[in-house]
Amino acid sequence: MLRDKLMHHEAIDGFRWRSKEIARVEGFSDAVFGFAVTLLIISLEVPHTSTELLHMMRGFVSFVITFIMLAGMWYAQFTFFRRYGLEDRVTVVLNLVLLFTVLFFVYPLKFLFGMMITDFRMKAMVETAHGLVPAVLPEHKKWIFMIFALGYVAVFSVFALLYRHAYKQRDRLGLNEFEVFETKHSIKRMVVVIFVGVSYFVVALLESLPHNTPAEKRVVLITSAITFAIFGGLVLMMLRLTRERRRVKKEWLARPPTEPPS
Repeated sequence: MLRDKLMHHEAIDGFRWRSKEIARVEGFSDAVFGFAVTLLIISLEVPHTSTELLHMMRGFVSFVITFIMLAGMWYAQFTFFRRYGLEDRVTVVLNLVLLFTVLFFVYPLKFLFGMMITDFRMKAMVETAHGLVPAVLPEHKKWIFMIFALGYVAVFSVFALLYRHAYKQRDRLGLNEFEVFETKHSIKRMVVVIFVGVSYFVVALLESLPHNTPAEKRVVLITSAITFAIFGGLVLMMLRLTRERRRVKKEWLARPPTEPPS
């Protein structure tokens, strides 16, 4: 397994690893993430004609994006358990919430990315037994964005709570100065990303606002501008946090090694 190979190497980012063996909670998590990837694959039928093949390849990009997101969640969870080695009740419960969220939102994520890549305005028509029908009904657009926002916020909220729990256990874990900074910094990053997910709720709100009269269109335009401004501010904040982390890590790694206490 990939986790077995990664576990034979110490962390090189200045953060000591406190767990080097696969715990039961991690083994269960690997199985759940593997099942989530399987759900992505079995949703693809083997094409019978070249037309079906080309149509299926249109959804390949959405599959790749969803797979990368799942892989990122898996690696973030792997890093957390390697760094802190926590297996208490709070950690197990939060990890189960994370796994539930991954399984529940894997199909909605793939559907949303597939629609946005092939038809950004979501006005495509699909052939059914009852004739051509819209792939996404206009009244359903806001709910689709809300589902995506809910899953996005839920995942990073769990990671924020996991790091907050690890920070509360800093004395018992024996975190050094850099590890305390990295833990607090991870919480800040997760909070910023959560607010990015909250902005998708605003997008859902925009879909539900009327666009008929000039006054209504003006309200939508102003709200969209404010949303983009907030989103840009969050991106700048994330970049600032990234630069701060690089600076602190570089300074920490440049320090001469200290002798462990006898």
